[in-house]
Parts: sequence; C-alpha cells; structure tokens
Amino acid sequence: MDSIFFTKKWYVFYTYPKFERKVQKYLQKEGYETFLPLHWIVKNWSDRKKRLQIPLFPNYIFVNIERNKIFDILKTPKVINCVTFCKDPVFIKQKEIDQINYIISKKSTIEVSDDLKIGTTVLINEGPLCGLEGVLLEERGSQRFAVKIVSLKQSLIINVPSNYIESVEMCYS
Repeated sequence: MDSIFFTKKWYVFYTYPKFERKVQKYLQKEGYETFLPLHWIVKNWSDRKKRLQIPLFPNYIFVNIERNKIFDILKTPKVINCVTFCKDPVFIKQKEIDQINYIISKKSTIEVSDDLKIGTTVLINEGPLCGLEGVLLEERGSQRFAVKIVSLKQSLIINVPSNYIESVEMCYS
C-alpha cells in the first residue's frame, strides 16, 4: 500500500450541529487525537448577557489520523462525513493547526467568515501575532487581517494595526 495511507494528517469531519464536543469526547475516549478550537462569545438575551465558549468552526472537528482510518471515524455517532474536495479527503496542515491554537491563546476578538474576497497576502511583523500570514480584507483606521484556512474555505478575522503588517507573496502547496 502507498505510504499516503499511513501518514497521520489532520482530517476534517463534519458533525451534527451542537455535537462537536460530544464527538470529540467520544473520539478521545477511543484513543484518537482531536482538535476542536473553541472561543468565547457574549450572548445577549432580552434579560441577561452570558459568556459562552463555542466552536470556532461550527460542525467541524479535526482528527489526526492516517487516511486508512477515515472510515473508522465515520462510524462515530453524530459524525456526518469526512469533508472532501474533488472527492479527496480534506486535511489541514500542522502549521495551520498551530496558527489557530496561537490565535486562540492570544484571546483576540475572532470572527469566522465563509466567503472572503481575496486581497493582498500579508505577514504580521510586530505584536503578539508576529509571524502569522493571512489575507488583508479592508482598512478601517486599523487593518482587518484574515488568517485564511484554505482547506475549509473559512477564515479567522482579527484586527491588526496597519503598521504591524507588510505585503508578502505566499504560496500554499
């Protein structure tokens, strides 16, 4: 068999809504390495505000497995399917997992967007997010900076001062 089937990668799985944590708990109990990025939001109701921790990418969970284990994960209760692109399973590079972890650890304000216009590729060269790459979205006194997770067709959006970024050429392989 080809070694591609025995190399661990972060494959992306789609779950039922609101079942990401239960799927993660089940998979961890079965011995799988999972990644479910969470962030804090403030939910406003008519009579109160509440701070909640929710998945950064609703309905998605990442599992670090060999390709030949995908069907085992698909047997997990509340997992709908493995995300594919052109019939190939989608995986996220370790560098992207590390970037998501870093952004979450900085407790920056984060938005998730499904449809971003491609702009100038930039590198943050100063501040707590120094070294991260992404796509510049717009200027509003400070730059809005997006770290685009290409495989998911979603992006994390964070505010970065304009003097903290510089244009770069970036190539995803």
